[in-house]
Amino acid sequence: MTMIHFENWGPFEKELDRLARKFRTLPEDLERLKNVIALDPTGPSQHRTVLHRSEKTCIVKGHLFCKSLRCDSLRIIYAYHKGRITIVWIEVYNKANKANEDRARIADYLRSLN
Repeated sequence: MTMIHFENWGPFEKELDRLARKFRTLPEDLERLKNVIALDPTGPSQHRTVLHRSEKTCIVKGHLFCKSLRCDSLRIIYAYHKGRITIVWIEVYNKANKANEDRARIADYLRSLN
């Protein structure tokens, strides 16, 4: 099995820290998600949606199930780079506080790749 590398981009780390103070199980929930994503980063799932697909990169929006939220989940946006075998975390947010992902941030990320 190939080892996938995980990286943070932009203000993701600050968002994660802020949410982790509110939801104490978030760090272990993220580790559990890493194990699931490592099996098939862009594969079919009712909990993941591909937002952008190109030859080298896939942007995916998925559910991050958090034990602290019980019946709800957070949303997480990540990029999967096929050639580098890397997942780059772009955004994490609580669906109760924010309706949709930050499309401008995703566009900025895609521009930064060029």
